[in-house]
Amino acid sequence: MHTTNRSLLTLLAGASLWGAPACSAQSDSPAQEPEQSKPFEQVNRPGSVDLAAEYNLDGLSIPREQIHTLLPRDAIPALTDPALISIADVDWLEPDDRIIDVTIDDESVAVPIKILNFHEVANMTIAGEPIAATYCPLCDSVTLVKRTVKIKPTDSLEDAHEVVLEFGVSGALFNSNVLMYDRNFKGLWSQLGLKAVSGPMVGTQLDLLPVKIIPWSQYQADHPDGQVISIDTGHDRTYAGNPYKGYFENQDYIMVPVGEFGDELPKKTLGLGVMAGEESFFVAQSKIGKRFVLETKMGKVIAVSTDAGVQVVSAPLGVQTVQSFYYAFTAFHPETVVVSKSAE
Repeated sequence: MHTTNRSLLTLLAGASLWGAPACSAQSDSPAQEPEQSKPFEQVNRPGSVDLAAEYNLDGLSIPREQIHTLLPRDAIPALTDPALISIADVDWLEPDDRIIDVTIDDESVAVPIKILNFHEVANMTIAGEPIAATYCPLCDSVTLVKRTVKIKPTDSLEDAHEVVLEFGVSGALFNSNVLMYDRNFKGLWSQLGLKAVSGPMVGTQLDLLPVKIIPWSQYQADHPDGQVISIDTGHDRTYAGNPYKGYFENQDYIMVPVGEFGDELPKKTLGLGVMAGEESFFVAQSKIGKRFVLETKMGKVIAVSTDAGVQVVSAPLGVQTVQSFYYAFTAFHPETVVVSKSAE
C-alpha cells in the first residue's frame, strides 16, 4: 500500500507554514485595507515541487509569481484506469454522497467525490472515450474533460496529430485552483482555466463533457446497471467523511492568496460556470431549481439543481460547463455575468 495518499488539508496541516489566508472576514474599521488591494503574497512551502525542475515551463501563460507551490509532485496521486465495480458491490456510500455521473453512450461510471477528495483526478476510458474526471476541493470545482487533444504542427513536427493525455496533480495552485500536469510532455494545465498554461501545448483548450453531480441515491436509480470506482485504489485510505467540511463551512476563508475575483456573490457560493465563446456566466445553485435555461450566443444551456450540486441537462457543442465556487470561477473569468433568472 502507498502511504502518500492524503487530502490537501491533511498534507498542509499547520496553516502557519504558509501565512495568513488571502481573504478574511471584513471589519467595520476604516483602517482595514480592502482584501483585494493587499499585496499578493506568493506561497512556496518548504519541500514542495520545484516547478522549473519538474515541468516544462515554456510559454508559461499565467503569472509565475502567482503560482503557489505547496506539495511535492504527485503527493496527491491521480488515479489512472481505476478498478470499477457494480452498484450491488458498493456498501460504503451513503444515499446523499456526491457523485460525478460520467455517462457516455450507454456506459455509466460513478466517480464519488469521497474518492476524489484524496486523488483529484481520475483518468479513465469510458465507452472508448479517454476522459478525466477532475476535482479541486478548494474550489469545489468539477470538470469532465476529454483527454484526446490535437497537437499542432511545429518546426519539429510537420503534421498535426492526436495524443491521449494522462493527467497528474502538480503540487501547485493558481487562483486557489489545482494545476494539473500531463505525464506525456510535463506541461501544466489549469483545471478551471481549461487549457494548457505551459509546455508544447500551451493555449490548447480541453473539450468538456456536460457536468453532472448527483447524490448516490439518484445515481442508483438512474443507472441500475452502472459501475462505480472501487475504493481498492492501492492507496491506504478509508474514503470516509469529508476532510473539507470545515473549509466549506467557513465562507470567508480562502487557503492561499488569490488575485482579483467577483464581488456580486459570497465567495463560496456554489454554482454553474458557463463559458460560451467570449461570454462567461455564473448561476448560483440556489437559483437553478428544477429547470434553468441560460441563453448564450451559442445557444441554450439547460441545467437543474440536485441534492449534490449542479447538473447540465444539455449544452450546445463548444460550450463549456463546470461546477465551482463563485470566487474561483470569476478569478479565471473576470468578465463573468451573474445570472439569477431563467430565460424560460
